[in-house]
Amino acid sequence: MDHLTSQRRSERLERLERLERTIQNELVPRLMTSHRVGPVSPAMAAAAARVLSEGDVQAFVAAVRSPDDGRGAQFVRTVLAEGATVEAVYLDLLAPSARRLGDMWDNDECDFVEVTVALGRMQRLLRDLSQVFLAESGHAEPVGNILLTCVPGEQHTLGIIMVGEFLLRDGWRVLVGAPWTESDLLSMVATEWYDVIGFSVGTESRLSVLRRDIRRLKQASRNTNVQVMVGGQLFADDPSLADQVGANAIASDARQAPAIARSLLTAARAGLSEAHRTEGLGEYGQFREALRRE
Repeated sequence: MDHLTSQRRSERLERLERLERTIQNELVPRLMTSHRVGPVSPAMAAAAARVLSEGDVQAFVAAVRSPDDGRGAQFVRTVLAEGATVEAVYLDLLAPSARRLGDMWDNDECDFVEVTVALGRMQRLLRDLSQVFLAESGHAEPVGNILLTCVPGEQHTLGIIMVGEFLLRDGWRVLVGAPWTESDLLSMVATEWYDVIGFSVGTESRLSVLRRDIRRLKQASRNTNVQVMVGGQLFADDPSLADQVGANAIASDARQAPAIARSLLTAARAGLSEAHRTEGLGEYGQFREALRRE
């Protein structure tokens, strides 16, 4: 009997602890968020946030592929109203949805036109959310200049636009654009100061082109110490490819990109005069129009 009583007491305590954790981690944050009762700690805010799942990704992909041009936007408005953060929409909805569309194209589940239309809708959504996302920035000082692009021949730029948003929020002066020709890139780096050049690569067949472009851009750059950051699933799967193409660092996703880019600044400005060290700063929060014209 004593053993059974002790076991029941232990079970009741365990249930009470679970209930307490539920109240603390879920119910209280949601109530405080709903009724705006004082400040919510980051941990509590995270507990109250809407978690985006694989099912959400599948539903969103179906929405942006539908004939209704507004279904994708409505889906995003709904998950934001339910508590999802803009950063979660970027990283846990738009990014995996873009990868899902790429897989569907590779598997002949949809054609190039469908993928292009869907990614175009997603890109508009990203831009619509931009001001809310950038308002979260806590940086007051400019960081430096960064140029982001794809290897010539690749069509979709959603990934580098998203990386640009995270860098802009971090204080970088960002130029993002569709793939330029090699001559355009050489002219750009020769006439304007860049601390970092970022490339997104989607297919292994482009690596030889990337290796050539990186070598020539470093030779032509106004900044003789310009650093190169690369991203894309290829480098996530095989980081050694970065050394093979002559890159200085890999950014595995948009969230990591600002910290990786900052880690390259010391090398980008090594041995330079004060005038050169400040040349790349520009104005905080500047996003060049090459992105907006796409």
